[in-house]
Amino acid sequence: MKSLSDVQNTAFMAVGPSRIAALSLLALAQDPKDADAGSATDVLILSVQRIAAAHAMLSSGLDSLLQECSYSLPKDLEAKRQACLDVLAPLHSAISQPEGGPLENVRRIPDLAGLCLYRLEPAVSSFLSQLVQTFCDAQQMREEEREQNMRTTIANAEGVGRNIKFISFNASIEAARIGDMGKGFAVIATEIRELSGKTQTLLEEISGYLRH
Repeated sequence: MKSLSDVQNTAFMAVGPSRIAALSLLALAQDPKDADAGSATDVLILSVQRIAAAHAMLSSGLDSLLQECSYSLPKDLEAKRQACLDVLAPLHSAISQPEGGPLENVRRIPDLAGLCLYRLEPAVSSFLSQLVQTFCDAQQMREEEREQNMRTTIANAEGVGRNIKFISFNASIEAARIGDMGKGFAVIATEIRELSGKTQTLLEEISGYLRH
C-alpha cells in the first residue's frame, strides 16, 4: 500500500509543472516568431505533455492513488482540486482538439493572459500547498495510530505470555504430584515456561524500542 507521502510526491510532480507549462504556452502564443523556432517546438511539446499530465492527475489519477491508501480528500481540499480542473480545462481542451494545432487553439482562448497569470497559477499553488500540509498531518496521524496499535498488540502478547508461564508452572506442580508418570509432562511444561519467558523478554525489548 502506498503511503500518503508517496501520493503527495506523485501528485506534486504531475500537477506542479502545469504552472510553468501555462506560462510557456502564453509566451509562445504571444510571439509567433519565437513559436516557429526549433527550440520552441520542444517547449511546446513539453508544455502540452505537462498540461495533459496535470489534468489526468487531477481528474482521475489522484482518486486512484487515494483509493490505494483508503483515503479521501477533505471537502475544502476537494474544492481546490475542482478549482484547478476548472482553470486547466480551457488549456486542456485546446491541446486535445484534433483539428488545428495546439498553439493555434491556445491562442483562441479568451483572456489567455489572465487565465495563465492570474487564475491558473494561484489555484494550482494553493491546491498543492494545502495538499502537502493535509497529507503530512494525515500521514503523521496514521503513523501515531499504527504505533499505538503496535503497543497495544505487544501488551496483549505480554499478557498471554505471562498466562502461559503461569499455566506451565502449575502444570509442573501437577506433574510432580503424580510421580514418575508425570516426568515427561514436567519436562515439556518446563520448556514451555522457558520459551514463554524468552518471548516475553523479546516483547519487552520491542516495546522499549517503540518508547524511544
